[in-house]
Amino acid sequence: MKKKMDESQYKELLKESITAQWDKFEYFRNICRKKKRNIQDLMKAIDYEEYYQLPAIASTAFKKSKGLLKELNDFSQGGKFQVSSNTSGDPSYIFTNKAELDKVVDNYRLTFGIEGASRAIGFSPSIRILDALSKKAGYMGYQSIGRMKLALDAARIHYKDLIFTLDIDLFRTLLYKVVNGKVVLKKKFLDEIIDIISAAERDHEKINLGGFVLLLNPYLDQLKEGQFNFGDNAYFTFAGGGYSGAKGSIKGKKVNKPEMIKKIASVFGINKKLFSTNLKDIYAFTECPATNEGYWCEDLEDYLFETWHESRVYIVDPETEEPLKSGEGLLKFITPYTNGNPSAANVSVLQFDNATIQGIKPNFIVSHFSHIKRFQNASIEGCAYKAEEVANI
Repeated sequence: MKKKMDESQYKELLKESITAQWDKFEYFRNICRKKKRNIQDLMKAIDYEEYYQLPAIASTAFKKSKGLLKELNDFSQGGKFQVSSNTSGDPSYIFTNKAELDKVVDNYRLTFGIEGASRAIGFSPSIRILDALSKKAGYMGYQSIGRMKLALDAARIHYKDLIFTLDIDLFRTLLYKVVNGKVVLKKKFLDEIIDIISAAERDHEKINLGGFVLLLNPYLDQLKEGQFNFGDNAYFTFAGGGYSGAKGSIKGKKVNKPEMIKKIASVFGINKKLFSTNLKDIYAFTECPATNEGYWCEDLEDYLFETWHESRVYIVDPETEEPLKSGEGLLKFITPYTNGNPSAANVSVLQFDNATIQGIKPNFIVSHFSHIKRFQNASIEGCAYKAEEVANI
C-alpha cells in the first residue's frame, strides 16, 4: 500500500534535495542563473507551492552521447548507474545511490503487485538476460543496472510463481559459443503459456500478465475469443511503452491500443466494467523514480494516468516551459530524493514526451494525464535544448 506524503513532508524533502542539487551541480546553477533565479528564489517557490518555477534539466542531457555524465552525476555516494533501454541507440546514464535504487524497486513493487495474486507471466526478457545486459553496460568504472532489471526485481519480490517468456537457451548457447560466440535466445511456446493460464483459471486463482505489449501481442494474436473466462481474476500490467512498434532492441508492429484491449477482453472474459481496475499501464522513465499508474478509460480510448504520489507533475509549453492549465504539452516531473541527497541532477526533469491534461489542481499541478507520445520535431530553440546550451556558459 502506498504511504501518502503530506505537502509539508514533500516540501521539506524537496528543499533538502534542491539545496543539495544546487550545491553539487554547476550545470543546474547555470540553468537557474539563465532564468535569473537564485537558491532563495527556489526555496520561496517551494514555500508557495509554485514548484513549476524550479528549472528542469532536459532528460536528453543524461544521454551518453552528450558527454555530460561527470557534470550531472555525483559519484561521492555509493551507487550504480541506472541505464535506459536504449531504444534510440543512445542510452541515458543516471548515477543512483543505494537508497534511491531501493526506492525505485519499491515503487515498481507497489505498481506491479496485485493483492492476492502470486502467479504472473512476464512478457519480457528474463532476469538472467537483464543481468547480463546490466553488466555489459558498466561505464566509467562503475557498475550499471538496467531500469527494466529493477522493475523485474520488484515483480520477483511480489510473485512466488513468476515466469518470463524470453530467456537464454543455455545448451544451444554453449554449443554455438564454440562456433561463433553468439548467445541463443528461446521463447516460451504458446502451449506453455496456455497451460499456465489454464491452471490459474481451473484453480480460480488471480493471475497478472504483464510486461511489454510487443512481446504479448504475438501470443494474443494466436488466442481465440472466449478461450478463457476469468472475470475479475485476470489482470494486465504493461510497462515500458513500445506501442509505436519498438522498445530497445525489441521490434514489432505498431499497437492499436483500443483493438488490443478489445482482444484481451474477448479472450479472457473480462467485462468492460473491470477495465478501469484490471487493465493498466505504468509510465516511468530512467531519469525519474516515479512509476505512474494508468488504468484503461473507454471514454478516452487510452490509459488515464494518475500522477505518482511522491511527484509533482506539470504539462508545459515546449518552447517556454510555462505550465499549462489544459491541452497538450511536455511532461515535467519534480521528485525529491528519498534521502534528500541527490546522486544525479534529476530532481526536476523535463521529459521529451507529450501528454494531455485530464485533471488539474491549484498552481498548475497535474493530477491526471493521458495520450502519452514521444515529442516530435523538437525545435532547437525549445527550452530543453536551451537548458543544454546553458551548461556551456
